[in-house]
Amino acid sequence: MIKKNKVIGIILARSGSKGLKNKNSRPLLGKPLLTYSIEAGKKSKYIDHLILSSDCDICIEIAKNYKVDVPFKRPKKLSGDTVPSADVIEHAITFLKKQDLEFDIIVLIEPTSPLRTSEDIDNALEKMMKTNSTSIVSVSKVEDQHPDFCFLLKNEKLKNYAKRNFKVKRRQDVEDIFFLEGSVYASFINSFLKEKSFCQSDTAAYIVPKWKSFEIDDIWDFINIEAIMKFNKKSKNAKKK
Repeated sequence: MIKKNKVIGIILARSGSKGLKNKNSRPLLGKPLLTYSIEAGKKSKYIDHLILSSDCDICIEIAKNYKVDVPFKRPKKLSGDTVPSADVIEHAITFLKKQDLEFDIIVLIEPTSPLRTSEDIDNALEKMMKTNSTSIVSVSKVEDQHPDFCFLLKNEKLKNYAKRNFKVKRRQDVEDIFFLEGSVYASFINSFLKEKSFCQSDTAAYIVPKWKSFEIDDIWDFINIEAIMKFNKKSKNAKKK
């Protein structure tokens, strides 16, 4: 609970990933990928209730082993890769409401962002409240793939995507822009149900550093994040000596 607002955390983990098969249950440094998001949600000082929405029996078993509530098995019609997350979240909210479980704020915790911590969740919620925003999403600064450095290819010729002068700039000379990186999404439930999105007209930004912004879509993302985790663990152990 934060400022008398009850908070529900929801983890979405469907089966049938195309980019990396069974990624949510794939071992990452000795434990399933899904468990990192479970641990972050359970350690949050503001999340009152944490649930999993999944059609995957393996993910459901993992969640139950970690004492996470699995109030239902996600219906097949909501388990395809083209189904919007908003529909899945709305289904969960409606289901819980029928069980007389009502909340004020929802936090979406995606398993594909294992570098996110409970502190990120709590800091994002605190910023949402401090800025009087209806929602907050995590973002990271665009660097190498800034639009000023991107091009279209037409008739084998490069055309500047940003439609500015065809001139290579230094990174420090371009305007700062940010992208949604997927670590944390939170919103007042009434606003979410109205907008069907975490990106609303009054959305705050929770900025995360580049190294934390990586999410797992394919094997290369997995290898990259595993390397970051190993480096962080090694650095942490070195500081203890």
